[in-house]
Amino acid sequence: MSQITYLKSILCSDFLRDTYDSLASNPVTEHEKFVYGTSGFRMHNEKLDIPLFATCLITLLRSIYCNEFIGIMITASHNPPQDNGFKTVEPKGEMLPQSWEKYVTSIANSVKKGKFDEFIANFLNVATEALKETTVEGKELKIIIGRDTRQSSERFSSFCTKFFNNILTATHEKIKFIDYGVVTTPQLHFIVRKHTIKQQTDKFDILNEYFNEFFQPFLEVMSNLKSSRFKKLYIDCANGVGAVQLEKLKEIYSKKTKQIEIELINTDYDDYSKLNVDCGADFVKTNQRLPANVNETLAMDGENLFCSLDGDADRIIFYALDANANFCLLDGDRMATLIGEYFMEKTPKSFWNDLKLGIVQTAYANGNSTSYITDELKLDVKCAKTGVKNLHHDAVENFDVGIYFEANGHGTVVFNDLFMNKLKESNLPELSLFVSLINQAVGDAITDMFVIIAILLNLDIDAKTWFSKYKDLPNRLVKCVVPDRSQFETFDYERRLAKPAGLQDAINHIVSVNNALHKTRSFVRASGTEDVVRIYAESHSVESVEVVVQDVLKAIKAATA
Repeated sequence: MSQITYLKSILCSDFLRDTYDSLASNPVTEHEKFVYGTSGFRMHNEKLDIPLFATCLITLLRSIYCNEFIGIMITASHNPPQDNGFKTVEPKGEMLPQSWEKYVTSIANSVKKGKFDEFIANFLNVATEALKETTVEGKELKIIIGRDTRQSSERFSSFCTKFFNNILTATHEKIKFIDYGVVTTPQLHFIVRKHTIKQQTDKFDILNEYFNEFFQPFLEVMSNLKSSRFKKLYIDCANGVGAVQLEKLKEIYSKKTKQIEIELINTDYDDYSKLNVDCGADFVKTNQRLPANVNETLAMDGENLFCSLDGDADRIIFYALDANANFCLLDGDRMATLIGEYFMEKTPKSFWNDLKLGIVQTAYANGNSTSYITDELKLDVKCAKTGVKNLHHDAVENFDVGIYFEANGHGTVVFNDLFMNKLKESNLPELSLFVSLINQAVGDAITDMFVIIAILLNLDIDAKTWFSKYKDLPNRLVKCVVPDRSQFETFDYERRLAKPAGLQDAINHIVSVNNALHKTRSFVRASGTEDVVRIYAESHSVESVEVVVQDVLKAIKAATA
């Protein structure tokens, strides 16, 4: 059976027709325009039935194309409780290739009331283009799903189960479908990768697989310590899925070591309304203040270490208060620089003679962090477009050891075979153990936490010393509502505007008249999900930043009037 004939047998099923008619008749999404971006689909949960339908179909196509397990993660990460979303996970734990984003977007937007035949024609056109030189014959479709703790996630998970079971009934083809239930986003990426590497079609014990892979090396790091400068680690779990997994981790940890006591904060994942509310990595980063239920006095004590995960545990932010109760934000930029410093500290200079170690940032990275990397650490820096998919790609393409983090705390480190082979040949057991802590597949709050704690303990520095490595330039990130975000087109890694005409010249002028110390920059970038643009500005003073922001706001309004 050819792939198109196979797909036609699916499309002709009563289940698919009935599902289509039900979705197309929903007045909530009648005029909605859907876009699958770098984070997949993400919006209010009441608008997501059509995007999930499209996600299931693209997952089906992707499984045919790859002949491997493909995952669907149901989550909206740091978004508010009423939102949700979906993204697909590739066989090796990667995200959906950018070239396929247009396919799933097209499928979602072709669901229209009374247009089933047109939908079928569009889907088959998409499938024909996407599945070039691929045959479904003799293949077993393999799908994995997981979800976060949102109230709507179980409903969407049930739809996926029903969808794939009905395809099995309609086509009599083999479909291996595994539901891992409540997991963090990085865990789903990890387990899809594990299924691919081991070629296993039976369900893994995810707790054993994930924690043995990354937690055992961390316990070994802890066991090698004679003492620890930290007495207690406080983890803000954002009232999300991270709490579910960290409760299990804490139970194991407490039986293995007493080096650092762990206290979990904001763990009420059963109260759906609390997810990411006044807590979590995004709240801390955006507001630059302590999350709910964190004591100021404890945060000023250098013997305590504080961090916050986001709702699906793929981002992490560290922080502290100094002696004057000033907030010290230890974000993705600072994690990247700390990891870079550790690599340089723990290896002889000659180790890097035929290897490239570097850091990938986005335009949102603070200018002083970039200067610190190039001037103090003497490492290469690359700028990538926003979205970890883009950073991951640039880290792999440009470096043997690529450290990448968005300022929001989402990132990891990737190693190529050249580095791994040289590490095996070298007598660097401490570095080898450190490398084994890292989840290379995707940014992972839990494993990133292991990494940062290991570095701080090994270098014997506290959070305030880490913060003092460089001083961030004052900066602001501001939203501006616009009539049509598609008018805004960027280039130079989103640092400059091609359209609207004349706006970049206006921004250049605003920057130039506020750039006495050559520290000022500003850029404008459209949101991927709503009709707003985001203005980023940084300068030598808070006052200068405010002037730049207000002037850029005026320029945007003039350009879009």
